[in-house]
Amino acid sequence: MPSSVTEVFAGAGLSPAGVVPWNQMVPEAGPGIYAVALTVDTNSMKAALDDCPVSETSVRDLLNIRPELRLDGQRPSVRELRKRLAGLWLPDETVLYIGLAGTSLRQRVGSFYTTPLGARRPHAGGWPLKTLRLLPSLFVHYAACSNPAAAEQAMLIAFVDGVSASSRAGLHDQDMPIPFANLERRKGQRKRHGITGARAPRIAVMPASDTPIG
Repeated sequence: MPSSVTEVFAGAGLSPAGVVPWNQMVPEAGPGIYAVALTVDTNSMKAALDDCPVSETSVRDLLNIRPELRLDGQRPSVRELRKRLAGLWLPDETVLYIGLAGTSLRQRVGSFYTTPLGARRPHAGGWPLKTLRLLPSLFVHYAACSNPAAAEQAMLIAFVDGVSASSRAGLHDQDMPIPFANLERRKGQRKRHGITGARAPRIAVMPASDTPIG
């Protein structure tokens, strides 16, 4: 059955230490784990939404910012890209993203807030969240821990184990029923969402020249 915030954290043997509204700084300065959810209530599933609230304006802006964006190899329309993003939605879940902070939760979540849609840095993971109309109404639950990478994997496993058959059946990639904005379960295991070029391209670092200048 679908997993509450409490149940997702419990998968890693943790309990949420606190929650802040989206765009409010997390007070925890050490390493840890966080989950972005539709609800402030760690035990309630009432905030789950049947339909994915993708913003037409945000999707249009993303397409304008990233002219190289492709869907299944082709340049999509706003409607086509919105439909594919909706194919990542799990209608009976409230947890939309699970993330880790290897050094500082405060800094990592703060970077998540400030990274514009379409940018690569400082924190472009979970970028589908930025396409949602209700982004300002989301909540960030967090907990400190000594091994955030292991905790993240355990929380993702707990989430996947609870996904209902009906929600899985509606996904574009039924083999990867991870939260809406998580695009990778572990290294090398990515959602087959078909979207490329949604983030700024990596900038190649040129090797230093041995030839003096001037």
